[in-house]
Amino acid sequence: MQPMEARLPLNDAASYQRLHHFITHSPWSAAPVWTRLRAQVPVRRGTLLVDETSFPKYGTQSVAVARQYCGALGKIANCQVAVSTAVLTDDRTWPTTLELYLPKEWAQDAARRTRAGIPRTVRFREKWRIALTHIRQVRAAGIQIDAVLADAAYGNVHAFRTAVDRMGLHYGVGVTMRLAVTVTGGRRHHQIGRIIKRLPTAAWRRVCWAQGTKGPMAARFVALRVRPTNRTECWLLCERPLIGHGERKAYLLNLPASATVKALVRVARGRWPIEQQYRELKDELGLDHFEGRSFRGWTHHAVLAALTYTFLQQERRRGTKPMPTLPAVRNWIREIVAMLFLLERPKWLNLLVSFMRNPPLRI
Repeated sequence: MQPMEARLPLNDAASYQRLHHFITHSPWSAAPVWTRLRAQVPVRRGTLLVDETSFPKYGTQSVAVARQYCGALGKIANCQVAVSTAVLTDDRTWPTTLELYLPKEWAQDAARRTRAGIPRTVRFREKWRIALTHIRQVRAAGIQIDAVLADAAYGNVHAFRTAVDRMGLHYGVGVTMRLAVTVTGGRRHHQIGRIIKRLPTAAWRRVCWAQGTKGPMAARFVALRVRPTNRTECWLLCERPLIGHGERKAYLLNLPASATVKALVRVARGRWPIEQQYRELKDELGLDHFEGRSFRGWTHHAVLAALTYTFLQQERRRGTKPMPTLPAVRNWIREIVAMLFLLERPKWLNLLVSFMRNPPLRI
């Protein structure tokens, strides 16, 4: 809040106190703001990206902080975790939901709930249940979802996949190698990792799904029709790197049986833009800089960060060119002053031209 307040016209103690109160204690609700924000998404059709992001913490007083898997650190650590969704349209992501995950130890501790100001209506829910609620909220906003994409934390949950399928939506979700499925035509369940090891080398096909900053993004894939349960059939997409023995990945997709391997790959590998969104929200807009401890303050901070990100995406979509930075303006001024100085002194200008044409020899 301090760098925000420093840019206000009256950056004194009173204005800082008002800003602090507005974010941390003011009784306005974040839910209507999220509803209005979803209504502002300019393109009303796209892919819904489901993911979670974490915020490392050192203390124990911040709302919903606990020892849990922290994606920012890649290990179990003391952190907060939030479940979110974003709509991917025209190579741009638009934040649509962001909800703080409340661990069981917080949900069952009345004293901690009171100190953090957690409403009674907020109870413990698994992350995949939170994600399903978010999907329904996005659909209620009138946004048409082409597919739901999520990682293995959600893809491994049969109930999550079933619920998305019953909504009439396509999904492409990551799964672990330990998940057991039955290859169509077979009789027994086998772990996906074991199925991949049995695939012949000739079955793998190179597919490029995007162009990255370092060249084409490609890997080798195999697609099989499988049954995670006796009643459902879907695609199992297996991935391995082009060279070496790197990490192998697997995805389940409920696209039609007529879908091509390239179409499956484009869906399964389409989740990466949400990582860029998280990076911009944290590095540029301070999503992970909130130091308050209350539930209300966190929800206010999160929706204001999403609101700001949406504004920036709107400006990018309009093609608005950013104003030049102060260092760039300073360099322009230096060049102009230097040129005026040389024009007023023809001898110096001639000397400079002569030097450029016949530079001195280097020894």
